[in-house]
Amino acid sequence: MSYRALLVHVEAGDASSEARVCLAASFARRFDAAVIGVAAQAVRPPPVNAFGAAALMGAAMVAEEEQINADLQAAERAFRSHAALEGLRTEWRSGVDMPAMVLVRESRSADIVIIGQARDGISADPYLAPNPGKVIMAAGWPVLIVPPGTDSLSALRVVLAWKDVREARRAAADALPILRAADSVHVIQIAPPENAETATNRVKDVVRYLARHDVRAQGDMHTRSRASVAEELVEFARHNSADLIVAGAYGHARLTEWVFGGVTRDLLRHCPMCCLLSH
Repeated sequence: MSYRALLVHVEAGDASSEARVCLAASFARRFDAAVIGVAAQAVRPPPVNAFGAAALMGAAMVAEEEQINADLQAAERAFRSHAALEGLRTEWRSGVDMPAMVLVRESRSADIVIIGQARDGISADPYLAPNPGKVIMAAGWPVLIVPPGTDSLSALRVVLAWKDVREARRAAADALPILRAADSVHVIQIAPPENAETATNRVKDVVRYLARHDVRAQGDMHTRSRASVAEELVEFARHNSADLIVAGAYGHARLTEWVFGGVTRDLLRHCPMCCLLSH
């Protein structure tokens, strides 16, 4: 298994988008993959007008769609002329629709979807940028979440966050090409002290599984000492000089995570390094 095509979200005139394309290009060179650029914006529904100014609202929506098409054309020009993509196989897709829907629809052509993290932990405008949670839930492929301004990813030192659920197994399998190419892989489970022995045995099993797939990995079991599991993972990654966290996404119901808190939600909002998430 390897990666043959990467799908990257592009926004015209956005510095983080420029950086994200650089990251996608370097990733594509590493795996000899094509890069597919995707841009999308949606026309906002008109406000409810009790006085029925339908003609004015219709004209405004037509004008907005024209502006969106101009923005998408600018995004395509920026993508096709991006210096980092020189010599790579590239494709372009765009759509006047909700960005998350377009990314999910076009993801059928790729092995990984690359999108930006919500700026400063604030949910992006869904008419301008994809909601990461929606893309992760619906794409069916691993999604690489890139923090604002991040333009490179060595993935030479990787942390694989383990929990004994389907999503974590899927993440480990989806990340195998990255894990094989890494110099250091740490499989870590964060568990309460009373579950330490069970968690340690599970991590050992995962390390053995990875070894059978030519991945050099070591296992770690930590008890939680910080405010959240996500903070524990980030601190562990920093301590081991890792620039990528691989994790299963939404092991609980997504609504439950967003209401009560969860590891996926915290990683999407606050993680300072790239995350490869699978559902």
